[in-house]
Amino acid sequence: MSDRADRPIVVCLGYPALQSPTHLDRIRAIDPRYEPVALPVDANTDWVTAPPEKPFDEPPPWAAGVAEQRRAALARSEVLIALHTSKDLMNLCPPLRWIQGVGAGVEQFAMAGVRRDQVVVTNASGISAGSMAEFVIGRLLSVWKRLREAEQYQQAHQFTRTYGRTFAGSTVGIVGMGHIGDAVGQRARAFGARVLASKRSYRAGATSEFADQLFGTDQLHEMLAECDAVVVAAPATDETYHIIDASALSAMKKGSVLVNVARGSLVDEAALLDALRNDHIGAAVLDVFETEPLPPDHPLWEAANVYISAHSSVSVDRYMDDVFDLFVENLDRYARGEALRNVVDMKVLGFR
Repeated sequence: MSDRADRPIVVCLGYPALQSPTHLDRIRAIDPRYEPVALPVDANTDWVTAPPEKPFDEPPPWAAGVAEQRRAALARSEVLIALHTSKDLMNLCPPLRWIQGVGAGVEQFAMAGVRRDQVVVTNASGISAGSMAEFVIGRLLSVWKRLREAEQYQQAHQFTRTYGRTFAGSTVGIVGMGHIGDAVGQRARAFGARVLASKRSYRAGATSEFADQLFGTDQLHEMLAECDAVVVAAPATDETYHIIDASALSAMKKGSVLVNVARGSLVDEAALLDALRNDHIGAAVLDVFETEPLPPDHPLWEAANVYISAHSSVSVDRYMDDVFDLFVENLDRYARGEALRNVVDMKVLGFR
């Protein structure tokens, strides 16, 4: 940071929930060179549900009335915290040197042409891991304890027994052993399950405190064949596109459960529908989809034994506070010229 002397470092708050006076004051308190600016949106617009996975034209539909203010803010910003991004971010924001993603996924910034020789990207990986793992365990309990059926009988005033299966002794497979995978593994083992996990960086002999056995990605089908439930928790990359395809689904145990809390692109939905229709897959828990929002006429809505949620496996009661705490810590590190937390491997994720 010595080459910056005392010139202002413009920090752009690109996520509206983080633009309060309290947020701005916390940034100013870190270093007198920090100048926080808000990237505005139009009042009473639904920016929250806008899918973040694909870059948008600037201005986006929820900020058409503040286009000039947005361009002025981006044109001066060296640091950006955001979830959504413009397709032309590098031209709109020439001074950009660091992006803090609000979520764990940052593929939208790669699609926007962010250059890894100019910009460092950090994500919020790990912030949501605990609550997402609770969601996964809750859904598996719902499936295996047949809670949906019990509720249906209750609604029909029918006193019908719905005996489920025991979680303990089951084998849970995790595709992608990052923060979310670790958290799922930890909780599944606490329930007495055996945990298997595939990991891109696996090397022979590697171990994990949250899994009983690790596998390389080239051993994925071998792992799937042993699992009663498979949890997809890997990042979206070219290598993970449709990693759960027809052959992977065929490799899974008959009657097993598929859970996807990663990205919709990791699962071939057409192949999954076939596997559900022929009863090879017992149930599918889906929080993410290839097209979001999931179209009302999509066949997944009517498929038997599918549990759908609207990209909401993370609990948000404390999420944004935790993300901002991480950002503040990283801003302090940035001001001091220290290594940032949660730096992503931009080459692996497809950044130019």
